[in-house]
Amino acid sequence: MTGEKTYTIRKSFLIPFGTAVFLLTVLTVTAFVTGASLVERAVLVVLLAPAAFVLREAVTRRVTVGEREISLHRLFRRKTLLWSDITHVGCLLLRGKAYILLTTKKGFHIISNAYEGFSDLVGDILSHLPSGEIEVEAEAKKQAEEPARNVSDVVAAWAAVVVLAGIIVIKWVS
Repeated sequence: MTGEKTYTIRKSFLIPFGTAVFLLTVLTVTAFVTGASLVERAVLVVLLAPAAFVLREAVTRRVTVGEREISLHRLFRRKTLLWSDITHVGCLLLRGKAYILLTTKKGFHIISNAYEGFSDLVGDILSHLPSGEIEVEAEAKKQAEEPARNVSDVVAAWAAVVVLAGIIVIKWVS
């Protein structure tokens, strides 16, 4: 592989989740403008704050695979691992979600299948590891060929969009 390749969170999740956060913002602003009860405004703000934070985290999250290292970028954090520091590659499957576990001499790091092109990402990781020197679990190798599919987060985000849009329409009509 020449150069670096960057993987980001799937757009199929970011679009509905971003839309849901936008609609929650519209609903919150509407509650303040129309003079809704203090409880309603407080609940909306309490829902909006973590949702906006999670959206910001998801938008900034990325994994960059380079010739000498892999970099895990998260909101306000970046961790760079040299390929030679990785001692084990494992895989954990939970209800349609797959997690690749990169164990190093100083700890472990987790990469979920929320990333676009997850099978390519796993394949890139495996192709950069020194062959024969690092233990790679069979399930991790399988994720490069047949990744676990997780659509529950996307379905939940679209459901939130529908519910929030319905609430906004009801608020504006009444």
